[in-house]
Amino acid sequence: MKNFLHVTALVLGFVAAGGALARSDVRDGNAMVTPSKGDKYSIDGSTMGKAELYGYMGDLRDREHLTGIVLKRGATDDQRHVIGSIARTLQLKAFEQDGSDLKPIDLPAVAPSPPPIENKAETPAPPPADAASGH
Repeated sequence: MKNFLHVTALVLGFVAAGGALARSDVRDGNAMVTPSKGDKYSIDGSTMGKAELYGYMGDLRDREHLTGIVLKRGATDDQRHVIGSIARTLQLKAFEQDGSDLKPIDLPAVAPSPPPIENKAETPAPPPADAASGH
């Protein structure tokens, strides 16, 4: 019985520690993203490229009611641009950590839409001369 209680306490301790480690890097509705080398990004103990980060941010937005993305300091201009693009696409705010303050990241401009295609009524080609005469 004494061993059972020790094992139970040990298992509960691991479960509690695992729950603390499983929490995502979301604070006050903002995902905290750390820039990594080679246009990679780290969050929740995983390092990923921009496509994976986009998918993960979409999941966090839906699951954790994400409202913004915070890029921790040390990012390149390209990384800022990627975070801004992801935020714009997912309709989130984008920030860069500046000490204890958050500085808004300029979101890239929306790509212009191509001009509409005008449907011009085409005049049908006249029937061949032979078809008109019935021969």
